[in-house]
Amino acid sequence: MFELSFGKMMIIAVVALIVLGPEKLPRVARTLGHLLGRARSYANQVKQDIDREMQMDELRKLQQQAQDAARSFESAVNEAGRSVEAEAASVQGSVNTSLAEANAAATKSVENSIAPVHNATLAAQDEVQALEKSIAEQAQPASAATSSAPVITAEQMSATLNPSDNVSKKVA
Repeated sequence: MFELSFGKMMIIAVVALIVLGPEKLPRVARTLGHLLGRARSYANQVKQDIDREMQMDELRKLQQQAQDAARSFESAVNEAGRSVEAEAASVQGSVNTSLAEANAAATKSVENSIAPVHNATLAAQDEVQALEKSIAEQAQPASAATSSAPVITAEQMSATLNPSDNVSKKVA
């Protein structure tokens, strides 16, 4: 605005001394010093307030950026979690399918291995029933005619029921 050099300040001091006089000049100088001090402190305070507001704005911007980064990170983590859960469900489904197939194969294998034994048991029972029927038929006419010795002996019956024993006796 304007420039104060040492010469200009001396001219102002001489004019003030003449206008105010030597008695009032020290008091006016002190008052003027206090006013200038207050003006400087007020200017410094305004400057500090402006700096503080600028720092607060910068902090708000940083805070907003940090919150945006946190939100994006959270959404990325949630998305990754969802994909992991979907993959786990897929793996669980394939494991369950494989387990069901294995159980079905094991059940079929067990049924196939049991079926011949079951069929052999049924065949043996049928043979026993046929023999009993045959014995009963032969016993009816014999008991009616005479009460003599049975037509089929015990050795013949055991040979019929256990053909493997009969083969081993013939070999020995």
